[in-house]
Amino acid sequence: MKIFIASLLALGLIAGTANARTVFDDLRDTAPRSDGVFGDLQTSAPRSTVFDDLRNTAPKSIFDQIRDTAPRSDGVYGSLQRNAP
Repeated sequence: MKIFIASLLALGLIAGTANARTVFDDLRDTAPRSDGVFGDLQTSAPRSTVFDDLRNTAPKSIFDQIRDTAPRSDGVYGSLQRNAP
């Protein structure tokens, strides 16, 4: 009798289809999407002029000056143009 139950169980495991989907997969597939809500929030949020002014009036370091005067590519490889300060 034990051999019969074990063979029936083994046959059921072999014949049955494996399903790796879980409840969380179904939740992820049916969840509402933001579709740009956060992008709209970022563009419509009020800007802080205090921090913009602070960034614009902060003293520049030597690395900023090197970066500003470094040659820039105009989008074509091998063709450089000088960025005038």
